[in-house]
Amino acid sequence: MSEKPFKLPEINEEVPLPRIKEICEHFNLPDLWLKIKNDPPALVFVSDGCTMWPNVTGGKSIYQACFLHDLKYWAGYPGEDVERLVADAELMIDVARLRGSTKMAETMFHGVRVGGMGQLNLAFSWGFGRVI
Repeated sequence: MSEKPFKLPEINEEVPLPRIKEICEHFNLPDLWLKIKNDPPALVFVSDGCTMWPNVTGGKSIYQACFLHDLKYWAGYPGEDVERLVADAELMIDVARLRGSTKMAETMFHGVRVGGMGQLNLAFSWGFGRVI
């Protein structure tokens, strides 16, 4: 008997907390779920996929990696420099695994390190769910 593949929400779909809990459980992110459960961000979670990057490259989808990265950024707090670095490194590793290559993954890593700083206060900056 084959198991039904896990389906992530669509790009720009609002994701309610019960669905976020399912996602965190499926991807083994208990610490992320506790952070969200104990202090949910003010803004509803919505992922735009791979911000300023294609979600499919070379025929391979990297949306899953970008979605999980967005979730971590949405839940982030100002000053969590180590947590942000870990989220960015996990994005790089996930993209490398999905693509079977490191070149694009490393480029994306450098892009999110510069573009995702919370101080920029962009719609996709670290802690974007907590910015009001």
